[in-house]
Amino acid sequence: MRKMLVRGVVLIVLLALVVNVAAAQDEQYEDPQGRYSVPIPTNWVVEETEDYAVLLSPEGTIKLYLLVLPAAGSAEETIDEAWSLVVPDFAGEIDSTLEPPSQPPVESTLVINYEFDNTGPFYQAVAQTVGEEVYLILVEGELTDIQRRAAQIGIISSGYTITGTPKTDLTGAEMRPVDTEIIAALESYVNELMPQFKVPGAVIAIVQDGQIVYTGAFGVREQGGDEPMTVETHMMIGSSGKSLTTTMMASLVDDGLMTWDTPVVEIVPDFRIADPELTQQITVKNLVCACTGVPRRDLEFALRADELTAEAVIESLATFELFTDFGEAFQYSNQMVAAGGYVAAAAGGGEWGNLFDSYAAQLRDRVLDPVGMPHTTIYFSDVLARGNYAIPHTLGFDYSYSPLALDAEMVLIPIAPAGAHWSTITDMANYVIMQLNNGVAADGTRVVSEANLLVTREPQIAVSANSSYGLGWFVGQYKGLPMIEHAGNTLGFTSDVAFLPDAGLGMVVLTNAQVSNSFNSAVRSRLFDLVFDDVDAEADAQALAFALEQMAELTKAPETLQDSVDVDVVQAYTGTFTNEALGEAIIELVDGELYLDAGSYRSELLPVLDEDDPETVDFYMTLTPPLAGLQLRFVEAETGEISIVFGSGVTEYTFTPVE
Repeated sequence: MRKMLVRGVVLIVLLALVVNVAAAQDEQYEDPQGRYSVPIPTNWVVEETEDYAVLLSPEGTIKLYLLVLPAAGSAEETIDEAWSLVVPDFAGEIDSTLEPPSQPPVESTLVINYEFDNTGPFYQAVAQTVGEEVYLILVEGELTDIQRRAAQIGIISSGYTITGTPKTDLTGAEMRPVDTEIIAALESYVNELMPQFKVPGAVIAIVQDGQIVYTGAFGVREQGGDEPMTVETHMMIGSSGKSLTTTMMASLVDDGLMTWDTPVVEIVPDFRIADPELTQQITVKNLVCACTGVPRRDLEFALRADELTAEAVIESLATFELFTDFGEAFQYSNQMVAAGGYVAAAAGGGEWGNLFDSYAAQLRDRVLDPVGMPHTTIYFSDVLARGNYAIPHTLGFDYSYSPLALDAEMVLIPIAPAGAHWSTITDMANYVIMQLNNGVAADGTRVVSEANLLVTREPQIAVSANSSYGLGWFVGQYKGLPMIEHAGNTLGFTSDVAFLPDAGLGMVVLTNAQVSNSFNSAVRSRLFDLVFDDVDAEADAQALAFALEQMAELTKAPETLQDSVDVDVVQAYTGTFTNEALGEAIIELVDGELYLDAGSYRSELLPVLDEDDPETVDFYMTLTPPLAGLQLRFVEAETGEISIVFGSGVTEYTFTPVE
């Protein structure tokens, strides 16, 4: 069974239940007996029976059953009873269980994931116990459809609210100035968390009332080294840089070089996406709204970075299948945002064939220099010349970090406007000041008009029950307070940028560790809670313990991973293969070891046996960070021809032999 795949779906589908929030959607389903409410995503429908309600996806291929049953012994037994009501012939075998922390009135929560072999329906169950009743959500659907509509399922799960659930609302609460007491408490918290999350180094900045009130550096630039992190150390900020691009776009709108509603084809006539009609309609704004239905396809630049240009990224969009209808569901695409930056550069006078450098120049002139961000750049050469940079660290099996070669991060260069920016904590603090000042830099320079900057914070598409995506920003709330934020991930760095516009408070957290998001967001939340005297240490500890447990679980190597290959078997798999989207892949045997060489990525491959049939190889898995854990299956046709199936579901790619 492909358990690593299922674990990934678990996080997509139901982890939002860990923090239950009141729904902010217009469409709501209210339980007739008043026991719970749940948001209804765009184009979904509700069907009611005497015993339960069902939320149906637009195609009818995903069903979320909502039930409330008397506790029948254990929560697991109650889940069994629920399945017998909604799917009488249900015969799912339990794969794994989770017990995330619960908030009142929920006393305990149980999540069950069922075995999944990538051929039948995907099943999952969540049971929340309240007194003598159990509130249940049962999920049934095809994996590909669940992947396509993951954001809409997240809206349901994050917005499912049991009646009586208390809400923390800091609206109108008194805010403390960030003083020595708060800083001491925050630094103590950071020093406590870093070893738990194995983060080598971190830098932090706090902005309050138009001033940088704190910057701090923790840990080291490289794990095992003795060079300390400093507040002037360069690190990549990943997708937190998307708003730099949309701020640049706002500046171009200010200057009348384009409007937010200018059709892209008026600027770049050769622009195409898979839908010819939609191609003519897509506007500059649509490129960066995550609302067009164009999906996330990161492997298509990660494995071909050495041959992609800015122009090639734009051209690649013509091959992307649309996952959902325009404006229907949140679909995050790095290539679309990159295209937004490059198209904006063209609107500013950049020429086809020179869009990368034009983007860099206009970002510098329109945003970085006026804001006061001298060390923010998309050029690796700038970083190397300056010489004050952190080493990225990639996450491997058993939740272990290891240093990553700096040039590995160069796979992000083709999609630079979407996340290849380097910066320092001081630069980023100045950027947050400008954002809190609605377009005015710390020195009083007007960088961008307030009107067009605020367009970037207008909700475009729902992401969860209380959060939407704007233009390069997530637009949501923190305990009732409006919050603008964006995290960023590269192969070895993680960032978190967030601010509370009404409170004049902002924070930036940067680390040299891959996917340290739980650490970054925990530090941010602790600051906000300290400022509003709202620290709940026990609840925080429970949430962090669960996050650590999940990271440990998700990075476990499969129990049936073997330590060698059968040379006689895999000899038939060697050769050169090709896929239109990912390019060439070479499978080769070197001294009895099997390797995948996919251009910018090379890794040893080892077999993972089927747990139910230990004589059969389920798939082969990459071992080398930063893409450890990728799954490949070698499929033999009746003709004897071998092909490679890479990934699963909607992100499945088939490589065929090169003649």
